[in-house]
Amino acid sequence: MTMALAGKEATIADVVSIAVECIDCGRNRWWKPAELKRHGVMPETPLAALSGRLICKACRADGLPGAAVSIQAAFIDDRQRTRAEARLFNGRELQSRRA
Repeated sequence: MTMALAGKEATIADVVSIAVECIDCGRNRWWKPAELKRHGVMPETPLAALSGRLICKACRADGLPGAAVSIQAAFIDDRQRTRAEARLFNGRELQSRRA
């Protein structure tokens, strides 16, 4: 996978996972792109189009619309950066325990 090119709108094919958070109830869930197929989301679907397709099941069960969701995409580079930061943090923690 690659990140979207400059000037090109990012699509589902460009991400590793998507965080969907309900603004109303605070429920948060991470989805892999393949899990979004049942919502009609395909690899070429623009990220900007996701908010209109995804709803909060918990709010919907309570009779609320559940359409107020916030979406955050994790691109491959973000995932690699997070892993590197975790390794660095774990290394520092081990050094402080030994001292």
